[in-house]
Amino acid sequence: MGVALPNDFKQFVGAYGSGVIGDFLTILNPFSTRPGLNLPQQSRRQLDVLHALQDTFGEQVPFELYPIEGGLLPIGITDNGDVIHWLTSGGAADWTVVVNEARSPDYEHFPCCLTQFIEGVIERSIRCRAFPRSIFQAPPAFRSL
Repeated sequence: MGVALPNDFKQFVGAYGSGVIGDFLTILNPFSTRPGLNLPQQSRRQLDVLHALQDTFGEQVPFELYPIEGGLLPIGITDNGDVIHWLTSGGAADWTVVVNEARSPDYEHFPCCLTQFIEGVIERSIRCRAFPRSIFQAPPAFRSL
């Protein structure tokens, strides 16, 4: 992808591989052979959609888009169609999380790394407006894909 990725993400993918958390949250994997799960392919697809929304329909995206410094880089998707992005400001260790709600111009920024975001959502210390309140009623399982 032409960029160094955050260490917490590398450790996550190294430990879990490709899969879905609680049948809801999927983190993209640069090594997946499935186009819908492959980080470079799915990120490019999601960025193409954002560019088209901006260029064709004049939709405002409150952040630049990768590869621009500080741009959004898609890293995950939900079963509802929400997109989880890295905000690529600074070095990879400084990247934080932005969630774009499906079919909505709403973006929510979380000043933490990806694995802290996942942990916070699971433990309910982070509440994402785009995610249903009923998410992860029980400790979620990771299902390999």
